[in-house]
Amino acid sequence: MGRHSCCLKQKLRKGLWSPEEDEKLFNYITRFGVGCWSSVPKLAGLQRCGKSCRLRWINYLRPDLKRGMFSQQEEDLIIRLHEFLGNRWAQIAAQLPGRTDNEIKNFWNSCLKKKLMKQGIDPTTHKPLSKVEVKEENKCTDKVVLQTPQSKGLSSTVSSFAAHGPTFLVSDSSNYYGSGLTEASRELFINKQVYDPLTYIDLQAEIDHPKQTFLIFQLRE
Repeated sequence: MGRHSCCLKQKLRKGLWSPEEDEKLFNYITRFGVGCWSSVPKLAGLQRCGKSCRLRWINYLRPDLKRGMFSQQEEDLIIRLHEFLGNRWAQIAAQLPGRTDNEIKNFWNSCLKKKLMKQGIDPTTHKPLSKVEVKEENKCTDKVVLQTPQSKGLSSTVSSFAAHGPTFLVSDSSNYYGSGLTEASRELFINKQVYDPLTYIDLQAEIDHPKQTFLIFQLRE
C-alpha cells in the first residue's frame, strides 16, 4: 500500500509515539471529537498523518479500550462469531466492546487456533478434524486414480507374466522323446508347457530396450 498524499507533501514523523504526542491527540479528540482524520494532525499540532492518528486513537488511546487478558466469555464469543463470519475481524470486534480488530486477530492466531486444534476441531471449518481428514484423504485418492497413466496396464501384464513364468510348447517331438515312449506319453510330452527362463529375460529386455533386443535376435539368427 502506498502512503497517503499528505505524507508525500511534507516530512512527517514515523515510528513510536511519544507521551507528548499521545497527550496532544487525546486532549484534542476528547474536546473536539474526531471529525475528519486527515485534518486532526494539523489541528492537534502533530506532525503525523491522519491514518497514524486514527490507529493510535483506536488501538491505544480511546477511553473505552479494554486492557489485559481475554475472559472466557470473550473467547467463547470470538469462536462462535468466527464460525459464522470467518476472518472478518472488524465485524467481530464490533460485537466485543473495548476490543480492537487487530487485537482479536492476534489473539486468534496466537491462542484460540491452537486451542481448537488441541480439542480436535478444525479452526477453519469448526468441524471435527477426523471428518475433515477423511474427506482430504478421499480427494487425494481420487486424484491419484485420475492421474494414473494408461501405460501401467503393460507393467501389470508383465508382472503377471513373471509371476506365472513364461512358457513355450514343444512342437518337435523327435528331439525330446525316445523310442521307448508310448503314444499317450508322447502326446502328453508334446503338449506339456515347459518353463524357459531365457524367454522372460528376452521379453523384459524387449520392453526396456526394444532396439537392443532387435539386434540381439538378429545375432542369434
